[in-house]
Amino acid sequence: MKIKSLLLLVFLFSISTFSQDSVQTFLSLTNTGVAEFHQLYPEYDGRGTIIFILDTGIDMGIDGLTHTSIGEGKVIDVQDFTGQGDVQLYEAEIDEENDKKFFINEDMNYKVFGADKLTYQPVDNKYFIGAFDEARLVNSTSGAADLNGNGRTDDMYMIIAFKTMVEDGQFWIAYIDTDGDSDISDEFYVTDYKVAQQSFSIINEEGLPQLTFGLNIFPEEKKVTLHFDDGAHGTHCAGIAAGNNIGGTGLTGVAPGAYLISCKLGNNNYSGGATVTESMKQAYLYADRVSRERKEPCIINMSFGIGTEIEGRSDMEKFLAELLKQNPYLYVCLSAGNSGPGISTIGLPSSSEYVLSSGAILPQELGRDLYGTNLKRDIILPFSARGGEVSKPDICSPGACTSTVPNWETRDRYWGTSMASPYSAGVVSLLMSAMIKEYPEVRIPSQLIFKAIRESATKMEGYSYLDQGSGYINVIEAYKLLKKYIDAGEAKKLETYTITSTAPNMPDGRAHNLYLRDGLFLTGNEKFNFTIRRNNFQDVDKFYRDYVIKCDEDWLIPVQKKTYIRNDQSATITVKFDKTKMTEPGLYSGKINAYRSDKSKFPEFEMLTTVVMPYTFSSGNNYEINWVDKKIEAGDIDRYFIKLPGGQTSMKVSLNRKENEYSMTRFKLFDPDGKSIDGSPVLYSVDDETSVEETYYNLSPGIYEIDVEGYFRAEKISQYNLGVKFYGINRLDENIISNMNNTLTVINAFNSADKYSISGDIIGYYTKSTAQLKGSEHYKYSFTFNPGESSKTFKLTLSKEDFSKLTDFAVLILDEEGVAVNSDAFSYREASIAINNLSDTENAKYTLELIPAFANKTGEMKIDITEETEFASSKYLEVTYAGKDNLILYPSIPVQLQCEFDEIDQVMPENANIYGEIYFQSEANKEFEAEIPVYFDLSK
Repeated sequence: MKIKSLLLLVFLFSISTFSQDSVQTFLSLTNTGVAEFHQLYPEYDGRGTIIFILDTGIDMGIDGLTHTSIGEGKVIDVQDFTGQGDVQLYEAEIDEENDKKFFINEDMNYKVFGADKLTYQPVDNKYFIGAFDEARLVNSTSGAADLNGNGRTDDMYMIIAFKTMVEDGQFWIAYIDTDGDSDISDEFYVTDYKVAQQSFSIINEEGLPQLTFGLNIFPEEKKVTLHFDDGAHGTHCAGIAAGNNIGGTGLTGVAPGAYLISCKLGNNNYSGGATVTESMKQAYLYADRVSRERKEPCIINMSFGIGTEIEGRSDMEKFLAELLKQNPYLYVCLSAGNSGPGISTIGLPSSSEYVLSSGAILPQELGRDLYGTNLKRDIILPFSARGGEVSKPDICSPGACTSTVPNWETRDRYWGTSMASPYSAGVVSLLMSAMIKEYPEVRIPSQLIFKAIRESATKMEGYSYLDQGSGYINVIEAYKLLKKYIDAGEAKKLETYTITSTAPNMPDGRAHNLYLRDGLFLTGNEKFNFTIRRNNFQDVDKFYRDYVIKCDEDWLIPVQKKTYIRNDQSATITVKFDKTKMTEPGLYSGKINAYRSDKSKFPEFEMLTTVVMPYTFSSGNNYEINWVDKKIEAGDIDRYFIKLPGGQTSMKVSLNRKENEYSMTRFKLFDPDGKSIDGSPVLYSVDDETSVEETYYNLSPGIYEIDVEGYFRAEKISQYNLGVKFYGINRLDENIISNMNNTLTVINAFNSADKYSISGDIIGYYTKSTAQLKGSEHYKYSFTFNPGESSKTFKLTLSKEDFSKLTDFAVLILDEEGVAVNSDAFSYREASIAINNLSDTENAKYTLELIPAFANKTGEMKIDITEETEFASSKYLEVTYAGKDNLILYPSIPVQLQCEFDEIDQVMPENANIYGEIYFQSEANKEFEAEIPVYFDLSK
């Protein structure tokens, strides 16, 4: 018996091991139910659906993106809305040289042989010539400008286009000189990609082709547009959503049977693939048109976005709302953004209530196999954006994986909410693939399928609604629930609602959620309202529906137990708080659910409430709090909300550990609007690091969030101590320092009397200007470095309202050859870009180029520009009090300081102003506790 038992144990163990080893982990399909769905319903693998990838493009020649699961061509259409691949066409003449005929346009100096060797001829005897030049890729993030690998980036690939006839059908074709030998006699024609799915590449002498090209011809505009992915991001997303046999290894995406259409909206010459004016809008309009023309369900994935200044109210979100009201059968999946883990960090346009917004998960087994982690469970990736004013993300999906990339890309594993969104799009494809087979006569609106996905998601322990939305996506449960809804007739009677409540930080004090960033004013007697309105009311409607109200948190109390909506009238739900259950500082997040008041108990809408109870700092705690002996698991987040005390001028944040205690932690700081200010290095005990600390100056009032992260690669539980301390040295006047008035007045706003050493520097000069931009205009500003200048920083500021008009804003600094020496993009309404003076050439010329991407071409804005130039060596600023370089600052006693400086021997613009800093160093602990900016007027 013992022998038999042992043999059976070994046999079972071997089966378990084989099963585990055969599980796909590099692109995780297990915990979402996708792998099981593939096994149970192999024909529902995305077949019959189209997934649009709105991104940097798709490389159609990569293994995994060439064919569907049943052998059909996978990428069925490609379009470029950025202009990056545009080739202007000019009329060409035919000439002859040494018995060889060639096409020529003398004005453009274009010439290519083979005019007498083409298989097809034009119906009207008109030829057109153009050229795709490698030089246009010199600033591409791909580094693929040398397409043929000959060591140069000045090659031209000529194109001849004309209208021809084949078997009584007239259409446009093009011949491309893919080998760059100025002869097209050995080339085969191509036509619009969607007609025959023809692609081509430039032969590379060093190895695999860099890019795969598709082509579209626009005769009325006299241009050919080449489509290619020189960003890799779009190709990676495409493989996640619908890859089939990726890399020839058998690795599969979520919906391997789906078709793909690429809509390129990111120009990779601009800051890693920034959108341009209306490229995002035009991509959606194209997808909308295809969805109306074709019978297949059309799913959009867009893993693009920027930060949100006014949640849910950007021009792009307004456009999406209108578009998806008009076409409820277009299924839009968006990435939530990578600005987390602070709350109120959801990006634009994923705040839209009409889309499915995805946060990002790192599956345990993928973390193990790709990143060598020791996670105990699947975690939400720390950078995944969190909700606040809006109920986003909707769900979370795996957001890290290996997937398809173009040949030029050296990395094939990415992570981000960019990866989670195509995963969700793939799940929508699976569900629609099933529904078109099981319910061929039923049209399923996007809001019903998104509802089924949300309500069937698996709740993740340890995460709030703001972190995970409804939970971890689960295709098996979504499939069951969606069928239940369809069987009940919900595809025809689904209602959607617009919900608003109190959010004091919004311009009009209203948002989708009840959101109180500072709950300290609450007494428990206040009442707040949610207003609920139907979205799809028609004048001919007779509508009445009543609802049961339930809440999942005991501190959040809805006054009503039931409510109803009749016709176009709104409903109001009133809530109050039980303050006795909100005594501890922290994040309080609760959800009120409204269920249909009938036998179905159908969930109709949700109302999310978030209240922050911050820590406070005062003389009672000496403006300092320390949290000691804290423990945190790998991948977890501890949140600390900090209310800045009145009179503070700097905040020091310290993260440290006890000696001999293991720690692998770091912190991030978020401002009252949810914008990330800074992130610390990792505190890693194995490297004998004992502390990391940063001091932050000139902070605006409000509630800040400090998030301590158990680093995802930590091998065990980390120990940490967190300390926050404020200092209160304030400047009372705003005097400009000059020879006639060299004084400034400071005061200690806090209650301690401290002794300081004082010193100062004159750092450089600055100028201010404004720029007005509209539509597709670029702003260009030329500048040089004068002798004695080490660097320039351009600080750029927009209003919140102007930022909400954008889908992107790229910023470049170009050298005299037009090569980008630095590039960046606005994540929020304030941005900066810098350049060091490293040129050996005196008076080297540079250009600052600003490239706004308006959602609508009628958009316009004002940009405030501050140009700060730093001297190669700072100038001495003597700061004294009563002739000494130290002083005691007593509480609430103003002190006047004197500033002396020598004449500045430096070439500067006429409108320049000098700037510097005054430093206060504590003589007790030798720490710098305040930095006060000072400005100078040298003309007085």
